[in-house]
Amino acid sequence: MGWRPGSHSYDRERVLKQARRAAKRRSHAKAAALYARVRRAEPRNVNVLRRVAVHRIRAGLREEALRDCRVAGEALVRRGFVAQAIAVYREYTARFPREVDAWRALSDLEIERGRTPDAVHVLVEASRHFRARQRRSDGVDLLKRARGLDPTHFEAGYQLADLVWRSGEGREAARVLASLVLHTRSRRDRRRLRARLFRLAPTPAAASRWLRAALGP
Repeated sequence: MGWRPGSHSYDRERVLKQARRAAKRRSHAKAAALYARVRRAEPRNVNVLRRVAVHRIRAGLREEALRDCRVAGEALVRRGFVAQAIAVYREYTARFPREVDAWRALSDLEIERGRTPDAVHVLVEASRHFRARQRRSDGVDLLKRARGLDPTHFEAGYQLADLVWRSGEGREAARVLASLVLHTRSRRDRRRLRARLFRLAPTPAAASRWLRAALGP
């Protein structure tokens, strides 16, 4: 029996077969629509929820895909499949890297599975897509979230300082960089830090510290 709008009566195996065939042919919009038929009859089937989201991502349906990511992600987390939820959002952010809410959700999922360093990495990675003037406030927010999770994380602090400096807040940029001084271990990062501090405040003392970082062990 064929599926009819408003009815849960349909040939499940036939629809799934059609969906798999469409996916194989990379007809992702069609595959998503077919899996959505199954979802209407089986709203708690997390595998189907995940497939709807993934195929809408691959079809380039940004808004619909984000909505389906949220639905699938919440369902997967409730069932204990946090890694699968992360994989769905990873695919979304790869396809739509300037959707800030998806990056926030992805970092929250990393925290959910107890991987705070990975959550910080996600936020720093995300911030690189929000450096343009019109999206800079999103980049600042992402990096502040990262700093809230790990105030000593060098790249989060360094990139935050750069963005706030670009926004005309030189004093705040210097404050953020100064907070990293005691936590910077690698020689490369020390050079970067001291060079940026000198650039912000080109005093003899700052120049001396920059030279020591550049020439020291």
